[in-house]
Amino acid sequence: MRFLNRVFFINSATIPYAEVMLDGNVHLIGTQGVGKSTLLRAILFFYNADSLKLGISKEKKNFADYYFPYSNSYVIYEVMRETDPFCIIVAKTSGKVNFRFIDGAFRKEYFMSADGIAFDKWEETRKRLDEAGIDYSVKIDRYEDYRNVLYGNPETSRKDLSRYSILQSKQYQNIPRTIQNVFLNSKLEAEFIKQTIIMSLNEQDITIDLTQYAHHLKDFERQLADIQKYKEPSVRKVAE
Repeated sequence: MRFLNRVFFINSATIPYAEVMLDGNVHLIGTQGVGKSTLLRAILFFYNADSLKLGISKEKKNFADYYFPYSNSYVIYEVMRETDPFCIIVAKTSGKVNFRFIDGAFRKEYFMSADGIAFDKWEETRKRLDEAGIDYSVKIDRYEDYRNVLYGNPETSRKDLSRYSILQSKQYQNIPRTIQNVFLNSKLEAEFIKQTIIMSLNEQDITIDLTQYAHHLKDFERQLADIQKYKEPSVRKVAE
Protein backbone atom coordinates (compact mmCIF):
# COMPACT_ATOMS: atom_id res chain seq x y z
CA MET A 1 0.00 0.00 0.00
CA ARG A 2 1.25 3.46 -0.90
CA PHE A 3 0.67 6.40 1.41
CA LEU A 4 1.73 9.95 2.19
CA ASN A 5 4.55 9.54 4.67
CA ARG A 6 5.96 13.01 5.35
CA VAL A 7 5.45 16.60 4.27
CA PHE A 8 8.19 19.24 4.32
CA PHE A 9 7.94 23.02 4.24
CA ILE A 10 10.88 25.11 3.06
CA ASN A 11 10.35 28.89 3.13
CA SER A 12 6.67 28.07 2.73
CA ALA A 13 3.85 30.12 4.25
CA THR A 14 5.51 31.54 7.38
CA ILE A 15 7.67 28.45 7.95
CA PRO A 16 11.45 28.59 7.32
CA TYR A 17 11.72 24.81 7.61
CA ALA A 18 9.51 22.09 9.05
CA GLU A 19 8.97 18.35 8.74
CA VAL A 20 5.74 16.59 9.69
CA MET A 21 5.43 12.81 9.96
CA LEU A 22 2.17 11.38 8.62
CA ASP A 23 2.85 7.65 8.84
CA GLY A 24 0.34 7.12 11.64
CA ASN A 25 -2.45 8.82 13.54
CA VAL A 26 -1.82 12.55 13.94
CA HIS A 27 -3.45 14.83 16.50
CA LEU A 28 -3.02 18.56 15.90
CA ILE A 29 -3.31 20.93 18.84
CA GLY A 30 -2.31 24.53 19.36
CA THR A 31 -3.60 28.07 19.59
CA GLN A 32 -4.86 30.03 16.63
CA GLY A 33 -2.19 30.98 14.12
CA VAL A 34 0.38 28.27 14.86
CA GLY A 35 -0.10 26.52 11.50
CA LYS A 36 -2.73 23.81 11.91
CA SER A 37 -4.79 24.95 8.92
CA THR A 38 -1.62 25.57 6.91
CA LEU A 39 -0.63 21.93 7.36
CA LEU A 40 -4.11 20.54 6.69
CA ARG A 41 -4.52 22.52 3.48
CA ALA A 42 -1.11 21.40 2.27
CA ILE A 43 -2.12 17.78 2.87
CA LEU A 44 -5.44 18.31 1.09
CA PHE A 45 -3.63 19.87 -1.86
CA PHE A 46 -1.58 16.69 -2.23
CA TYR A 47 -4.81 14.77 -2.88
CA ASN A 48 -7.00 17.22 -4.80
CA ALA A 49 -4.49 19.62 -6.44
CA ASP A 50 -7.15 22.31 -6.67
CA SER A 51 -6.11 25.65 -5.22
CA LEU A 52 -9.72 26.90 -5.30
CA LYS A 53 -11.06 24.04 -3.17
CA LEU A 54 -8.90 24.22 -0.08
CA GLY A 55 -11.25 26.20 2.12
CA ILE A 56 -9.25 29.43 1.79
CA SER A 57 -11.49 32.47 2.17
CA LYS A 58 -11.39 35.25 -0.43
CA GLU A 59 -10.12 37.70 2.17
CA LYS A 60 -6.88 35.75 2.59
CA LYS A 61 -3.93 35.27 0.24
CA ASN A 62 -4.47 32.66 -2.42
CA PHE A 63 -2.74 29.30 -2.24
CA ALA A 64 0.15 30.12 -4.58
CA ASP A 65 1.01 33.44 -2.94
CA TYR A 66 0.70 32.15 0.63
CA TYR A 67 2.60 28.88 0.32
CA PHE A 68 5.19 30.07 -2.19
CA PRO A 69 6.14 33.68 -1.40
CA TYR A 70 9.73 33.27 -2.64
CA SER A 71 11.56 31.66 -5.53
CA ASN A 72 13.01 29.15 -3.05
CA SER A 73 9.71 28.22 -1.40
CA TYR A 74 8.84 24.53 -1.51
CA VAL A 75 6.27 22.07 -0.24
CA ILE A 76 7.63 18.55 -0.61
CA TYR A 77 5.62 15.37 -0.14
CA GLU A 78 7.29 12.05 0.56
CA VAL A 79 5.22 9.03 -0.44
CA MET A 80 6.00 5.48 0.65
CA ARG A 81 5.74 2.73 -1.93
CA GLU A 82 5.83 -0.99 -1.23
CA THR A 83 9.63 -1.00 -0.99
CA ASP A 84 10.93 2.57 -1.19
CA PRO A 85 9.78 6.21 -1.18
CA PHE A 86 9.44 8.89 -3.82
CA CYS A 87 8.92 12.64 -3.48
CA ILE A 88 6.78 15.30 -5.09
CA ILE A 89 8.25 18.80 -5.20
CA VAL A 90 5.75 21.65 -5.39
CA ALA A 91 7.07 25.13 -6.17
CA LYS A 92 6.08 28.28 -8.03
CA THR A 93 7.65 29.54 -11.25
CA SER A 94 6.52 32.71 -13.04
CA GLY A 95 3.52 32.91 -10.74
CA LYS A 96 2.37 29.37 -11.51
CA VAL A 97 2.45 26.32 -9.23
CA ASN A 98 4.25 23.33 -10.70
CA PHE A 99 5.24 19.79 -9.74
CA ARG A 100 8.21 17.48 -10.14
CA PHE A 101 8.51 13.84 -9.09
CA ILE A 102 11.81 12.47 -7.82
CA ASP A 103 12.48 8.76 -7.44
CA GLY A 104 13.90 8.72 -3.93
CA ALA A 105 13.48 9.74 -0.32
CA PHE A 106 13.66 13.35 0.85
CA ARG A 107 17.10 14.57 1.79
CA LYS A 108 17.59 18.09 3.06
CA GLU A 109 20.85 18.58 1.17
CA TYR A 110 19.01 18.27 -2.14
CA PHE A 111 17.24 21.57 -1.43
CA MET A 112 19.33 23.49 1.10
CA SER A 113 22.97 24.38 1.63
CA ALA A 114 24.95 23.24 4.65
CA ASP A 115 24.17 26.52 6.42
CA GLY A 116 20.42 26.06 5.92
CA ILE A 117 19.82 28.37 2.94
CA ALA A 118 17.33 27.03 0.40
CA PHE A 119 18.49 26.96 -3.20
CA ASP A 120 16.99 29.68 -5.39
CA LYS A 121 17.04 27.68 -8.60
CA TRP A 122 15.98 24.19 -9.65
CA GLU A 123 19.38 23.73 -11.29
CA GLU A 124 21.03 23.49 -7.87
CA THR A 125 18.68 20.72 -6.79
CA ARG A 126 18.99 18.98 -10.15
CA LYS A 127 22.79 18.98 -9.83
CA ARG A 128 22.62 17.22 -6.47
CA LEU A 129 20.06 14.71 -7.71
CA ASP A 130 22.29 13.91 -10.68
CA GLU A 131 25.28 13.45 -8.38
CA ALA A 132 23.24 11.07 -6.23
CA GLY A 133 21.94 9.15 -9.26
CA ILE A 134 18.31 10.04 -8.49
CA ASP A 135 15.82 10.10 -11.37
CA TYR A 136 13.38 12.99 -11.64
CA SER A 137 10.53 13.99 -13.91
CA VAL A 138 10.03 16.97 -16.15
CA LYS A 139 8.13 19.91 -14.72
CA ILE A 140 4.36 19.43 -14.62
CA ASP A 141 2.41 22.68 -14.53
CA ARG A 142 -1.19 21.51 -14.96
CA TYR A 143 -3.16 20.33 -11.95
CA GLU A 144 -5.04 17.76 -14.03
CA ASP A 145 -1.80 16.25 -15.31
CA TYR A 146 -0.53 15.94 -11.74
CA ARG A 147 -3.73 14.20 -10.62
CA ASN A 148 -3.56 11.82 -13.57
CA VAL A 149 -0.06 10.79 -12.52
CA LEU A 150 -0.88 10.54 -8.81
CA TYR A 151 -3.99 8.43 -9.37
CA GLY A 152 -2.51 6.42 -12.21
CA ASN A 153 -4.88 7.24 -15.04
CA PRO A 154 -3.54 4.93 -17.78
CA GLU A 155 -5.28 6.83 -20.57
CA THR A 156 -3.59 10.19 -20.01
CA SER A 157 -0.50 9.79 -17.83
CA ARG A 158 2.87 8.81 -19.26
CA LYS A 159 3.99 5.25 -18.66
CA ASP A 160 7.38 6.37 -17.36
CA LEU A 161 5.59 8.23 -14.56
CA SER A 162 3.49 5.26 -13.42
CA ARG A 163 6.00 4.55 -10.62
CA TYR A 164 4.78 7.77 -8.96
CA SER A 165 1.13 6.71 -8.66
CA ILE A 166 -0.54 5.88 -5.36
CA LEU A 167 -3.11 3.73 -7.20
CA GLN A 168 -4.17 2.82 -10.73
CA SER A 169 -7.52 4.25 -11.77
CA LYS A 170 -8.96 6.02 -14.78
CA GLN A 171 -12.16 6.86 -12.89
CA TYR A 172 -10.58 8.39 -9.81
CA GLN A 173 -12.40 11.74 -9.81
CA ASN A 174 -14.63 10.98 -6.82
CA ILE A 175 -11.66 9.99 -4.65
CA PRO A 176 -10.13 13.47 -4.25
CA ARG A 177 -13.64 14.91 -3.93
CA THR A 178 -14.40 12.56 -1.05
CA ILE A 179 -11.14 13.43 0.71
CA GLN A 180 -11.85 17.10 0.09
CA ASN A 181 -15.29 16.82 1.71
CA VAL A 182 -13.76 15.14 4.76
CA PHE A 183 -11.09 17.82 5.18
CA LEU A 184 -13.54 20.68 4.72
CA ASN A 185 -16.26 19.08 6.87
CA SER A 186 -18.65 19.08 3.93
CA LYS A 187 -21.70 16.87 3.69
CA LEU A 188 -20.97 13.32 2.55
CA GLU A 189 -24.09 11.77 1.06
CA ALA A 190 -24.56 8.01 0.91
CA GLU A 191 -25.24 8.10 -2.84
CA PHE A 192 -21.93 9.90 -3.47
CA ILE A 193 -20.01 7.30 -1.45
CA LYS A 194 -21.83 4.48 -3.26
CA GLN A 195 -20.93 5.89 -6.68
CA THR A 196 -17.30 6.27 -5.60
CA ILE A 197 -17.17 2.58 -4.68
CA ILE A 198 -18.96 1.48 -7.87
CA MET A 199 -16.62 3.52 -10.07
CA SER A 200 -13.56 2.13 -8.31
CA LEU A 201 -14.75 -1.42 -8.95
CA ASN A 202 -15.71 -0.84 -12.57
CA GLU A 203 -12.21 -0.16 -13.90
CA GLN A 204 -11.76 -2.83 -16.54
CA ASP A 205 -13.69 -2.67 -19.78
CA ILE A 206 -15.06 -6.18 -20.33
CA THR A 207 -14.76 -7.46 -23.89
CA ILE A 208 -16.28 -10.63 -25.29
CA ASP A 209 -14.80 -12.45 -28.26
CA LEU A 210 -17.88 -13.69 -30.10
CA THR A 211 -15.81 -16.00 -32.29
CA GLN A 212 -15.32 -18.21 -29.23
CA TYR A 213 -19.09 -18.65 -29.00
CA ALA A 214 -19.83 -18.99 -32.72
CA HIS A 215 -20.42 -22.75 -32.62
CA HIS A 216 -22.80 -22.35 -29.68
CA LEU A 217 -24.78 -19.78 -31.64
CA LYS A 218 -24.93 -22.04 -34.71
CA ASP A 219 -26.17 -24.98 -32.62
CA PHE A 220 -28.76 -22.73 -31.03
CA GLU A 221 -30.06 -21.62 -34.42
CA ARG A 222 -30.27 -25.24 -35.62
CA GLN A 223 -32.05 -26.42 -32.49
CA LEU A 224 -34.46 -23.48 -32.64
CA ALA A 225 -35.26 -24.30 -36.27
CA ASP A 226 -35.90 -27.96 -35.34
CA ILE A 227 -38.29 -26.91 -32.57
CA GLN A 228 -40.17 -24.56 -34.88
CA LYS A 229 -40.40 -27.32 -37.49
CA TYR A 230 -41.70 -29.80 -34.91
CA LYS A 231 -44.50 -27.40 -34.00
CA GLU A 232 -45.88 -27.54 -37.52
CA PRO A 233 -49.03 -29.75 -37.46
CA SER A 234 -48.01 -32.01 -40.36
CA VAL A 235 -44.56 -32.76 -38.92
CA ARG A 236 -45.95 -33.31 -35.44
CA LYS A 237 -48.53 -35.79 -36.71
CA VAL A 238 -45.86 -37.82 -38.53
CA ALA A 239 -43.65 -37.82 -35.44
CA GLU A 240 -46.49 -39.14 -33.30
